[in-house]
Amino acid sequence: MKKRFLTLSIVSMVVIGLTSAKTTYQRPTPTITNSLNSNTNFKKNKPNILFIAVDDMNDWVGYLNGHGRMKIHTPNIDRLARASMVFTNAHTPSPACAPARAAILTGVHHARSGIQNTHWGDGPEWRKFPHLKNVETLEQFFKNRGYKTLGAGKIYHSQAPPWTPTSQVEPENWDFYYPSPYISHPYQIRAPDEVIYPKEVDNKSRPGESDGSGKSSWWTWGPLAVKDQKMADYHIVDWANHQLKLDHKQPFFLAVGTWKPHDPWEVPQKYFDLYPLEDIVLPFHKENDLLDAFDHGRRWIHKWVEDNKQWVKVVQSYAAAITFTDAMIGRLLDQLKESKYADNTIIVLWSDHGMHMGEKENIEKFTLWERSTRVPLIISYPGVIQGKTSCDQPVSLMDIYPTLVELSGFEKPAHLDGHSLLPQIKNPNALTAPVISSYQFTWTEKPFAGHAVRSKNYRYIYYPDIGLEELYDHQSDPNEWNNIAYKKENKKIIKSHRKVLLEILPQLQWKLENPEGYKIEPNGNISFLNYNELLEKN
Repeated sequence: MKKRFLTLSIVSMVVIGLTSAKTTYQRPTPTITNSLNSNTNFKKNKPNILFIAVDDMNDWVGYLNGHGRMKIHTPNIDRLARASMVFTNAHTPSPACAPARAAILTGVHHARSGIQNTHWGDGPEWRKFPHLKNVETLEQFFKNRGYKTLGAGKIYHSQAPPWTPTSQVEPENWDFYYPSPYISHPYQIRAPDEVIYPKEVDNKSRPGESDGSGKSSWWTWGPLAVKDQKMADYHIVDWANHQLKLDHKQPFFLAVGTWKPHDPWEVPQKYFDLYPLEDIVLPFHKENDLLDAFDHGRRWIHKWVEDNKQWVKVVQSYAAAITFTDAMIGRLLDQLKESKYADNTIIVLWSDHGMHMGEKENIEKFTLWERSTRVPLIISYPGVIQGKTSCDQPVSLMDIYPTLVELSGFEKPAHLDGHSLLPQIKNPNALTAPVISSYQFTWTEKPFAGHAVRSKNYRYIYYPDIGLEELYDHQSDPNEWNNIAYKKENKKIIKSHRKVLLEILPQLQWKLENPEGYKIEPNGNISFLNYNELLEKN
């Protein structure tokens, strides 16, 4: 029996968090509103597509205001948002680069395909999975229909020296890929050792891959005494801008992937200058936050930051990396505006997943909480999509593929798990189905699966290996501090969210006994039995 991710039936679907848990609805037939220019039919000439992928950017960008306690400078992304349709409740299918990108670009959710984690190797390892063996990827779809396909930077998961020189890019799907489909990242400049490995820090215990010297290959931060032109992302955008100056005889699909703000958080000094240490405000956080939640063994990263008094510097560096990335995107947007393609180019900007900066006692991605799954998603199409419109319904990055297909006037392939966002573009209030994010944790003694459902008002998480459930009410608890999954009054809400997971994972079962390692009080409060021991261990 063929399963379709989040189909939830066109006739009848469960709406969670919109009214009551019992409410069912029919997906409404949308009417044209100000979001879609009602005086403009879809253009006769096929639109060009500018596909902007950002690495590790959470919802701290200005227009999303994910860090409401501190101003994050993203003037270029914000101006794009003002001219576009923005999705303020967009979520990644996975809080990790490789599975998220493979899912988005193949159109098959990784929880269904089996790509639950990073797969290295020469070439697209994801093609070895049965569900993905013959699917038409996003760039392949447009190439097969007459588009020139051009790519640069990090689109699929890929690496470059000094890391593993592998890439998940399929060369045959691209007319040209910069600098190479095999190594898609120019050599990344690093800050001096005295900047990223200060003597006052316990470098030997520093997180990241190291030989014991403390010189981590990836988990570092600090200012660079160089101009933007020395940065890898500058060259990626430079190449893309050159393409926008050329005379293309066919419509193009131009994919541009930035490597920042992914760590190492090392960018030119001028971006650090925007965030003086005395002005840094830490995000909202709660001591012992994970007492009623899942701990996947990575708490030690956050503990190292606190013990070494680096939290403020980490926040400063991540903010600086976001603003640097914004500047690179600004250069790209400026060139498009100056080009002859400006009026007939769809722009979609997205980030593969978010990043914790101390929330939930984590400084990392790889979690199923809000800061790790919520991401920017912006779609622009001059003359078709009116700017200054937003949708706060939950949507998935899985929806990008079918949306681009429909906006371009093509028929949607049958294998896609996502839904076209055209109904929401036409009417921002049009209802959506809840969305799923999944991940397989590898920091535990054995691989540990987890699945999250984000509805309009709730986040539900299930860890089937131990039977643990989490439920957060985003109306009263936006920081996800209080797990209310075991409160009797929430049984119907839990049940409705479980149904969503069963649409993609019909084999899931829920344990009747208490979750392994946890204690549940009669009032529904839950706590980890060996929490203090775990704290000492981490």
